[in-house]
Amino acid sequence: MATAPGAPQLPETVYGVFCGGIEQATAQKVVNSLAIAMGAKVKHVHLLFQTAGGYVADGVFLYNFFRSIPIELTLYNVGQISSIGVIAYLGAKRRKTSKSATFMLHRTTNSPQFATAANLQHVAKGLILDDQRTEDIIRNHVSFPPELWAQIHHHDIYLSGEEAIKFGMADEIAEFAPPAGMHVFNILG
Repeated sequence: MATAPGAPQLPETVYGVFCGGIEQATAQKVVNSLAIAMGAKVKHVHLLFQTAGGYVADGVFLYNFFRSIPIELTLYNVGQISSIGVIAYLGAKRRKTSKSATFMLHRTTNSPQFATAANLQHVAKGLILDDQRTEDIIRNHVSFPPELWAQIHHHDIYLSGEEAIKFGMADEIAEFAPPAGMHVFNILG
């Protein structure tokens, strides 16, 4: 089967970088980049993934997208993945972390500043729904001990790369290391 006319010629394995917040525009760029790779018959994408988090809906979207794509996707944490970024990260078929990397999780937040009582009721309902769906995703992939589940209800929790392996968040300690001479794509650039 030939590559579609106008589709870029790419190797079977490509390397890329995502470093930014998770929101609608960046999620769209990730999808577009992976769609180009799929159209070019790429078999495996290695993606360095660095994020302080962002919007719950966009992180859950990326999680579901990563789980559904028909190519191998390996995400790497070589710095920090925080908040909803952890949820997106859990969608990859393969998840690697640097020994010196960290992960941060917390409950969903929203600022009540300038909200009316009626608005606060709707905000609370949305926060509860977001907490339920992100917790369900975490529980499907991660085996936290009860004391960590208790902590996450009241505090941010930070995990080292080694702890991420121990709890099933990541598969192995490994560095993002594209071969010499390999072009590395910047998804947001």
